Amino acid sequence: MAVHHDLVVLSKVLAVALAVGLDVLALSVGVGVAQLGLRASFRVGSAFAASEIAMQLIGYALGASANQMLGEIADDLSLALLLLIGCLMIVKSFEYLPEAQFDTAKGVGLMLASLSISLDSLGVGVALPALGIPLVPLLVTVSITTIIFTLIGLAFGARLGERYERDAERAAGAMLVLLASSFALERLV
Repeated sequence: MAVHHDLVVLSKVLAVALAVGLDVLALSVGVGVAQLGLRASFRVGSAFAASEIAMQLIGYALGASANQMLGEIADDLSLALLLLIGCLMIVKSFEYLPEAQFDTAKGVGLMLASLSISLDSLGVGVALPALGIPLVPLLVTVSITTIIFTLIGLAFGARLGERYERDAERAAGAMLVLLASSFALERLV
């Protein structure tokens, strides 16, 4: 029984990390069109990972506080928030995005890109206490997958451009919708 529980927790950690990674991949493909060098690529990957982790920590603290105050209603609200974030990511992937007017590889541009990509993670972090996902393994996994997906996205972006950026964002949104749905179903059963 303990092995089954551990596998379920591991699958939750990997699913959340994959969804966050796909979201990062989407922005990284767009940034990669600029064909960054290796140092700039690692700087972008590290900044994206740091912002994802920071937002998930903040979200987790908010979610844990909400759980203490609201009890089981907070769990339901967290799952609804996760579902909403996934749906918004899918909708956003169909919007026209004008050419960026700032350098997303350094300075203010990097800070704004990191903040914009990590806002979804704030909502994901709020849902984490309700999902029963241990924080430390998730943060380690998310930091690794974020850097890997950023580097892959930057490499793809240099070659493929905007075409796959939107597909990755849709896939990340769909993954969050599926996660929220499966967690809600798990709670019902």
